[in-house]
Amino acid sequence: MGIRYSNCNNTDNVNNDCLICWDHVDNIDLVKCYRCNIKLHTYCEETYRNGKGYCKCPHCQQIGTLYG
Repeated sequence: MGIRYSNCNNTDNVNNDCLICWDHVDNIDLVKCYRCNIKLHTYCEETYRNGKGYCKCPHCQQIGTLYG
């Protein structure tokens, strides 16, 4: 037993603000990163992706971690 550290931020609180535009994100418009648990609008993520064929988290910079 002891202290356990993790790469993941446990930010599962009621704050549903988009990391990019800082507006409130409704559940129908929600994209999350399973690694760092940030929240984005679907259209903010598409704009951030800029036509690339893969998704990349704007916070942790990991490829393929976004889900919706």
